[in-house]
Amino acid sequence: MNINSLLYSLGLSGLFSSRIFLPAFVTALFMKYGHAWPLLKNIEFLSELAAKAADHPTWFTSGGMITALGVLSALEFVADKSPEARELMDDFSVYAKTGLSGLTTLGVMNTADAEFAGNVLQQAGFVETLPAVLSAAATYFGAQIRGGVMGVLNEADPDDTVKIRGFLSWIEDFLVVFGVRYLLAAPLLAFVVILAFFGGLYLIRKYHEGKFEEAKVPCSNCGERIHSFATGCHHCGTKVDHPNILGFLGGIKDEKAESIRDQELRLMRLKRSPLSGERFEGKGVVLTCEADGTKAFSDSELTKAYIGSVNEKLPKVLLVSALLGIVPVLGLIAGVIYYRLRLVAPFRRYLTFGQSFLTKWLLRLCLLVLALLQVLAGGIIAVPLMALLNFLFYRSAFSKALRKAELA
Repeated sequence: MNINSLLYSLGLSGLFSSRIFLPAFVTALFMKYGHAWPLLKNIEFLSELAAKAADHPTWFTSGGMITALGVLSALEFVADKSPEARELMDDFSVYAKTGLSGLTTLGVMNTADAEFAGNVLQQAGFVETLPAVLSAAATYFGAQIRGGVMGVLNEADPDDTVKIRGFLSWIEDFLVVFGVRYLLAAPLLAFVVILAFFGGLYLIRKYHEGKFEEAKVPCSNCGERIHSFATGCHHCGTKVDHPNILGFLGGIKDEKAESIRDQELRLMRLKRSPLSGERFEGKGVVLTCEADGTKAFSDSELTKAYIGSVNEKLPKVLLVSALLGIVPVLGLIAGVIYYRLRLVAPFRRYLTFGQSFLTKWLLRLCLLVLALLQVLAGGIIAVPLMALLNFLFYRSAFSKALRKAELA
């Protein structure tokens, strides 16, 4: 068994933790054509793979397979740049990554060790499939760790308003392509680096989980540990007089809430239960907190107050947007981030994929015109208009969702 191909396959599992199709596409493409490219032709392992692929053509390096993986990679690239599409992909991506990682390992082993693997897909015994099983298991583990870290970002900014996840998406695309190159050049070193990277992600995830756990306080009545920002105990229902305030990105502040109703609205705007502070899981306005059984928007008075609390932010946001719009380009970016966090996110967080997708595309043409207006006539007018349009469109979509669910 070729140790380089085994190390490459295991190292590749780390890249599959980030993407479904791109690592397989780049691998097959490099194996088929990479040995003739300037930046790859001096890699000995790749030259060996190319020679063996020429002598023993396999399903993995066929033109049809490379084309199919290329098309799927392009679709995945586009989808990963959209928060809504990313959310849909997250539901199945772990299993898709795991399966394709195993298949890619079979393809690499079948090419690199043709005399060993034989017709591995037709005669799949334990020894032949062991590298694929190890690669798939490593991918599953890595994808779960990555999902936990990305979950931290989703909790802080579910709509990716600040574009941190979007930026990381571009970084991951870059790392996958160059990661394959360095795995081919130095499989052992790249494998160690990938292990260290995912070890770091695991530590970040555990640190975040521990931080929120450490911030919990005992209930004054039953002693149950509850969030310091909860308005009441999810176990016995005892009210908390002065819970901690959560920032609009979800960080716990030392400042105490003066009003319980304001704290409930603050938690709702962050898609958390107004009682326990635990997150509502899922999309839409019909949601139930698993910790305390609270149903989102079942209280009509709280729902009216929720919409009103966002309405109250409009004058200030328009003023700040106008001031930010004075600064060319950077002011536009800052203004968009600001009004989306303050006016759009509280509504958009509760919209389903279809509702949010339609609303976003109806807005884009208008916003494109306004963005041009910001460049030509000045952002002092354009950015507040963009904020107002977003607010009206998303509030309308949110109200329509409430009526459809008979919660209005």
